[in-house]
Amino acid sequence: MVLITGSNTFLGEEVTKYFTSKNIQIRTFEESSGCNQASCQPSQEYNIISPALTEIACSGVGTIIHLLDEPEKSKLGRSGMRKINIDGTINLLKSAASNGVGHFILLSTYMVYKRTKSFPINEEHPLKPWTDYGKDKLIAEKTCINFCKKHGIRLTIIRPSIIKGPNINNSVILHTLFMAMGLGNDNICYITGNGDNRIQFLSREDAADAIYRIYKSHKLSMTDIFNIGSDKVPSQLEQIIKIKETEKLDFAIKRISFWKAYFYHLLLKPTNTNFFTKEYLLYLFYTIYLDCDRIKNTLNWYPKKKNAEILSETVQWYERKLNG
Repeated sequence: MVLITGSNTFLGEEVTKYFTSKNIQIRTFEESSGCNQASCQPSQEYNIISPALTEIACSGVGTIIHLLDEPEKSKLGRSGMRKINIDGTINLLKSAASNGVGHFILLSTYMVYKRTKSFPINEEHPLKPWTDYGKDKLIAEKTCINFCKKHGIRLTIIRPSIIKGPNINNSVILHTLFMAMGLGNDNICYITGNGDNRIQFLSREDAADAIYRIYKSHKLSMTDIFNIGSDKVPSQLEQIIKIKETEKLDFAIKRISFWKAYFYHLLLKPTNTNFFTKEYLLYLFYTIYLDCDRIKNTLNWYPKKKNAEILSETVQWYERKLNG
């Protein structure tokens, strides 16, 4: 049996759907509403920060796909974020060991890598997280590596780029779409410099396929780390121009300096409608581009959807959503 934590998250829903389509027996684990899907046996609420309940969740499980995390501190505060991302992972690891789980698959993030001007970056790139979420994930990674090595559990860590697509609930992406589709007062899509930075996306369908291949593979070592992301990532300016033309969006492209954007960030920080969040500034001024050759060579995984297709599908979905 496979335990999927975070089955009600954006990625978790797709992984659950994918594994169910392959007739794999699964148990789903939802932090907020419990284990309530038709595919879940038994139906019970679980809490990842409760050792007693993670013990129940891991009973009879051979593989754990750990997708449950908290990427933002706005919901639970910084301490609550740590409890989910770090303490919850530790509880799950202990329950995995006591129940004889053989394989632990951890969802991590591109945010664990040190920022650089050389791209794409592979799995050997230095680690120096630049967000709270990245810091939590690096601690979770190191904890998993040490624990799984000690207890003889096979460990696979996946570091995806930005997972994006229809039904996304990421506030930064939704705010960006809102502005780009001409729905804001300014009707502006911002770029920095010459717009030559690159932001790599990943569809949740391709992410689910990668996780399935990891689950089925007999080629893995006791500890593996894989980057996953789309191919042929265009520059931000190229991407914006293309999506503007293909989706017939009406917005102006405006260049903005780092200091002006940072000033807006500080000025609007106290409000609940701050478009210039810390996360948005990172997307605006930095490149996110992972080298995914390792998983391609090891598991023959290749992403089916490119950046433009992922972005186009997301824009079309958001337009339908707003129009009812």
